[in-house]
Amino acid sequence: MSKYLKNKNKKSLTLIVSLILIITIGVGGTLAYLITSTSAVKNTFTPSKVVISVDETFDGNTKSNVKIQNHSDSVKAYIRAAIVVNWMDNHGNVWATTPELGKDYTMTPGTGWTLGTDGIYYHKGAVPAGKPTEVLITEAKPLVEAPADGYYLSIEILAQGIQADGVDSNNEPPVLSAWESGVSAANNDTLTIKQ
Repeated sequence: MSKYLKNKNKKSLTLIVSLILIITIGVGGTLAYLITSTSAVKNTFTPSKVVISVDETFDGNTKSNVKIQNHSDSVKAYIRAAIVVNWMDNHGNVWATTPELGKDYTMTPGTGWTLGTDGIYYHKGAVPAGKPTEVLITEAKPLVEAPADGYYLSIEILAQGIQADGVDSNNEPPVLSAWESGVSAANNDTLTIKQ
């Protein structure tokens, strides 16, 4: 190889190394400046938490005045509830045959709730913070004796709440995607339940 080509290759290599060094120093200096001269931004996002519980009266035979309480301090919530009815013993064993409404027990529904196509009851309106829903069950009680000694009629309420205000990434109320099997719309604190 000629002396001329060797010198040209050395100059090209020196130029490339110099450019890489200048770019590295420039980027490093810019990052150092941004880190030292940009003030920290405080995270002001506070996720909302819905806290609910089932409030009811039970006299050992009859369950009545069943409501769901929104215990949240400032979060308005949509609330839904599943009602699970079984014959159960004190050890949590469930009898194989499910009790039939009207034959084995009575249950008088309250107002303000709608049974969805998914078998879950939906409170029609948003429940303000610190307030209860309308009555879900006015009264429920057995009509017959349990199928075996040691068993009793168990009526369990499984409730769930979700924040009513705000929108999700699709710019829609979060209840629509979270409860899509039972809710088709949420407007003005009112749910449209699939029936």
